[in-house]
Amino acid sequence: MNQDNRDARFDAAMRQLHGVATERISGRTRLQLQQRARTTSTVRPAAHRFGWPLAASFAAALALMVGLQLRHDPAPLPAPPAAANVVADNSDDIDAVLDENPDLYLWLASNDAYALAME
Repeated sequence: MNQDNRDARFDAAMRQLHGVATERISGRTRLQLQQRARTTSTVRPAAHRFGWPLAASFAAALALMVGLQLRHDPAPLPAPPAAANVVADNSDDIDAVLDENPDLYLWLASNDAYALAME
C-alpha cells in the first residue's frame, strides 16, 4: 500500500507540474507547435509512400539471389584416373576406352551419380 500511495502522489505532482508548464507557454509558441503538428501529420504518410514497395523489391531481389545460389547445376565430372592415363599415353586408345563400357559414362552423367556423390 505504501508503494501505491507514493506512486499516486508522484503522478499527481507530475500532472500538476505539467499543467503549470502548459499555462506558461506563450500564445505564439502554441501556434507554432500546432502548425508543426499539422504539417508533420500531413507530410508523414507521403514520406513513407515508397517504404513498402522498396522493402518488397529488396525482398524479391534477395529471394532471387538465394534461388540462384541454390540452383543445382551439376559440376563437370573429372576424368577417371585410368582414362586420363590412357589419354596421356596414346590418344588413339580413347575410342577403345569408351567402347569398353559406354553405360558407365552415361551413368556418371546421370542425376543418380550426382546424388550418390553428394551423400
